[in-house]
Amino acid sequence: MADNKHYAMVIDTDHCVGCQTCTVSCKISNEVPGTAHWNHMESLDGDVLYQPTGTFPAPKLAFRPMLCNHCEDPSCVKHCPSGAMQKDEETGIVSVDQDRCIGCGYCSWTCPYGAPSMDDENHVMSKCTFCAESRLARGAEPFCVASCPANARIFGDLNDPESEVAKLVQGKHATAYQPEHGTRPSVYYI
Repeated sequence: MADNKHYAMVIDTDHCVGCQTCTVSCKISNEVPGTAHWNHMESLDGDVLYQPTGTFPAPKLAFRPMLCNHCEDPSCVKHCPSGAMQKDEETGIVSVDQDRCIGCGYCSWTCPYGAPSMDDENHVMSKCTFCAESRLARGAEPFCVASCPANARIFGDLNDPESEVAKLVQGKHATAYQPEHGTRPSVYYI
């Protein structure tokens, strides 16, 4: 187990400008069908995206990019009735075996982050894979990381103490979103 990777992502919300390049590049590059999205943007400091909060001269506008958290203890895997949701123990990546998926949507209901998305063309669930097959397999970083013009996303192996992602989690005290759910997410925010 010591040789296994634990892929993780750190998102620096101070750098994120809310441009949604990550969302668009993911959708196009992964050929995510129909209305499904594997990434989306939330307002970090208000209820309405792109509406600043606060008052002049100090308004605030901040964003939280959201994606599958590739949890260490994923509720989607625990509650999937068909066994389609799976966690790769060698990488930590959570994926959907679409040949086994029955399209019930239960994984999305039990995921505290709402990450699994219905592929309405094929009637199965789909979700972020950290680009495991299309990019990681050949040594490239996920599309959302590579396309971010603000360099707000950092990706790497948490089990490698020399990786930038491991240093950021330790050094800057990056935190997981909603850790109270007990799923131990592998996406952190600064």
